[in-house]
Amino acid sequence: LISTFLSLESKISNSQPSIYFNISIHAPFKQLNSILFSLFICGSLNDLSSGFTFSPSITKPWKFIMEIPYREKSHMSIKENFDQILPILSIISTKTLEEIKDVNYQLFIGEEEELVARFLNAYENQTIDRLAKQHRFNGEQPVDFDRLIDSNECRHHIYNCFEKYAPELPRNKIFELSFTKFLYRRVRFFTGFFYRYNEIHERLGSNAMEQMINETKYLTQIDFSSDNYPRIFLVYDPSFSLHLLHNDWDNVPSTLKSLFFNMDPAKGDEYKNKNYFVKCLSWLMDIPYDIFETIMNETKFILTENFAYKLFHIHERKLTRLALIIEGETGVGKTFLLKFYSLLLNSNIIYGQFRNKMAPKILERTSLWLLNNIMNNILGSQSYLLSLFLRRIESKIHNCNNINDNEGEEILFEEDDQHINHQLLLEINESLQNFKYNHDVLKCIWKTIVTIAHEYAADIVQKLFVALYEFVTSYLEDFTLMEAMKESIEIFNQFLSHTRIKPLFYRLLLHPDVTEEQIEKFMFPISQLAKQMSAIELVVFFDEVNTSSCLGLFKEIFMDGTLHGINLPKNIFFTAAINPLIYLNNDFQVHRGDYIVHELPQSLDNLKVSYGVLDSKTLEDYIKQKIAKFTVTSSSNARKQISLEQCTQVLLTQSILKAQKLCEEHLGRNSVSQREIQRCFNLINFFWTMKYDKVYNEQDKAIRCVALSLALIYYFRLPVNDVNAEQTDHNTLSREKLGEILSEIIPNFVKIIQDELERFVTTDNFVIPHGVAINQAIREHIFSIVVSIVTRTPLCIIGAPGQSKTLSFQIVLQNLQGSQLSTTEFCKSLPAIDPFFCLGSKYTRSEDIAYIFERAIKREQQYQQNRIDTRCVVFLDEASLPDEKKMVLKVLHPYLDECKVAFVAIANKSFDAANANRMICIYRSLPSEDEQKILAYGCLGLQIGGDQQNTKKDLDDIIYGLCQGYRRILSSSNIPQIFHDRDFIYMLRELRFELPMTI
Repeated sequence: LISTFLSLESKISNSQPSIYFNISIHAPFKQLNSILFSLFICGSLNDLSSGFTFSPSITKPWKFIMEIPYREKSHMSIKENFDQILPILSIISTKTLEEIKDVNYQLFIGEEEELVARFLNAYENQTIDRLAKQHRFNGEQPVDFDRLIDSNECRHHIYNCFEKYAPELPRNKIFELSFTKFLYRRVRFFTGFFYRYNEIHERLGSNAMEQMINETKYLTQIDFSSDNYPRIFLVYDPSFSLHLLHNDWDNVPSTLKSLFFNMDPAKGDEYKNKNYFVKCLSWLMDIPYDIFETIMNETKFILTENFAYKLFHIHERKLTRLALIIEGETGVGKTFLLKFYSLLLNSNIIYGQFRNKMAPKILERTSLWLLNNIMNNILGSQSYLLSLFLRRIESKIHNCNNINDNEGEEILFEEDDQHINHQLLLEINESLQNFKYNHDVLKCIWKTIVTIAHEYAADIVQKLFVALYEFVTSYLEDFTLMEAMKESIEIFNQFLSHTRIKPLFYRLLLHPDVTEEQIEKFMFPISQLAKQMSAIELVVFFDEVNTSSCLGLFKEIFMDGTLHGINLPKNIFFTAAINPLIYLNNDFQVHRGDYIVHELPQSLDNLKVSYGVLDSKTLEDYIKQKIAKFTVTSSSNARKQISLEQCTQVLLTQSILKAQKLCEEHLGRNSVSQREIQRCFNLINFFWTMKYDKVYNEQDKAIRCVALSLALIYYFRLPVNDVNAEQTDHNTLSREKLGEILSEIIPNFVKIIQDELERFVTTDNFVIPHGVAINQAIREHIFSIVVSIVTRTPLCIIGAPGQSKTLSFQIVLQNLQGSQLSTTEFCKSLPAIDPFFCLGSKYTRSEDIAYIFERAIKREQQYQQNRIDTRCVVFLDEASLPDEKKMVLKVLHPYLDECKVAFVAIANKSFDAANANRMICIYRSLPSEDEQKILAYGCLGLQIGGDQQNTKKDLDDIIYGLCQGYRRILSSSNIPQIFHDRDFIYMLRELRFELPMTI
């Protein structure tokens, strides 16, 4: 602060310095009051660490403007709030305190507000239903209304509409502004041709205005957290013609039906075989229908009814220039929805006409350049080279799926033959003209031309280099070309394959350690691009905003449109996402439903739209569409992708829906999300290609893959019945209950899982250290860790100490050494592991975890570049120890979302919902009596159930007694809860050394 003051003082010579303080509701008020006391009472600020001192000039007094935070939830008046949080200021500024009210800060009346007031006035005095008239001498006279000159009259009409038609909306400046902007967006219809020259619809104006006011009210405070959001909206294309977005024609009011001649637009001829939601949204955003579908298919976006209405609201919100904060449970698709929207927003540029210079169209422009500049201008005058080129390229083009890029492999021809294959030349020219060739064919054409010219015509090589230089530098002004054959081929390939336009969607995932300087650095290139390209719309998305320590800065960005006092470009649409503030229940929980977040300032809270979780209908629609597009590799042809059989699709749909529903009901609404569904498909694909023991037919193979995926995502995260009984948490879903229900859909579900575990984790597949019992815990842990690492799916194993969690990772680490060093044939088929260890503690910082991830990612990239089959895995032990109040583990979010490296965490208690949702969670229950017995025999180095001649019945009784005694210690209320399975294991290992060798 002192440095800022000194810097500002040195820059200002004559004018009075002005400082604006935007104080956050989460500011450290104790320290702030101390600073204000030093500055305003003592007259100076001192920094003991740097030695800097600042004192305001007496000759040029400084002007300080303070914005004081306030929350209605405090149940205090504004003055009382001020006195409480900033007592120093309240004493010295009693005469300069100014409270913002309607009287002293009225709604600004500009052109937009005047237009709204003009048509509200016409609606009130019932002149809005006038029809256009034909005059004998003046021709057709459109319907127009005089401008309103008086600003107070304009405010009167807007305030009256707000109070009369939307009394339930909060009365503050944000909602007034939002209401006015949404209504302005709609009343522009009355300036269009359809309304002004209307001679047919007698009540067009009043019917449309009534619907517009209702839409404005809904959009100003829409709520997607339930299924009761409005579904009838007028859709305005850029020319402000009217269309109708609805999901049921029977629910459309008769007044609106009359505008469409009582005929459902969705049943018109132009909608046949088309998605009505896509059609309406493409109208709204002025996007061709085909391009909208292309973007959907390329991004694999599933457009459900719910997502269609959310996209509609996002676009309408963007047009009002108000920032949007989406509040929703983790994993409901907030990020993907906004990223998809940004692609739609700029699709007319990305997929625009060829003549549009802003459209990249690299493949198309390269095709035309090859045709006009190379084939026609350069090769066209060299018949010998053209003939040679056609003979060399013919086989490659006609066998484009197997274009050989091996430089040492050439086809021999009779070089003296100068006959030109005109039919082939015409075919190539037409294909280039119509952009039929892909990147590989274009690269092959260029390589062939350069190679032939290098061999037979050195002067032509120079022309080719100049042409390439001019073409590429027209896109890359600073790109330096080297005049060599191989360099030109590589440059062409790099330009064609790797040239990318700058992104139009920017996401910053926040956590408490992200500073204002980092946010400013993030925004700088975005602002520069927005200023340079005013025709494009950039979407900036701040994820997890309410975990940030810079909420005051976001208030400035979202509300004021500035960053540290500097105006931000208007073509940036600021969006954000937050998880709801839910307080922690300290009782025993398999899944925690809370989020470690801050409460939003009230100004930002007014920008919030709630998304909640997906309702069952939307979820079912989403899953069905997802499964319909899902493919796996064919067993007979590795290059062919096939869809699942219909019966398998039905089975998978029912299983996921049932598992999701049960988890929502018993664990919490945010315990599952779209992330679990996507994970399920990823794992099915993995299990489909993985072979380790048994050959299955297609149907059995599909059921096995589905069952294993469901087990990892839903089944293993649950406790067994014994734990529920011990913890008296009868509401928590148990494995037994879920297994019983899923067995109704997948026969013998639990048996399939157990059989696969026993086939997967064996001494033939893994080297298990002597004295380690292969019990259920070891099987589940090894299985899940291997799958997690190979698929790079984040994993967390949760359980009490001594449950073989860390041991299981060590076993996997020792076994997965790559194809050369692994001991077993099974492990040789799996990638090697390069571990990066991180031990959690209460002193762990976010930057410590981030540093380890960055090292792992860098190493992983090196392995990939060198084609080494090794997986880097970050292993976070004691993951529950870092201080939750400091939100240390929030730094995990971007790494878990990107999945660039594998991640395995070991914890003694559950994560908060945001972290848990980003991982497969394996809940390790306390071992059952049978499992305890298996563990005891393993630790003692004995085989259970065998007929060894040295095994005696009294030994069984002793082991049984030890197990029972240990369990009684755990359940006793008189003994402190300080013992865990690790103590039991250590006791058994100690006994093992004391046992006689003859046992």
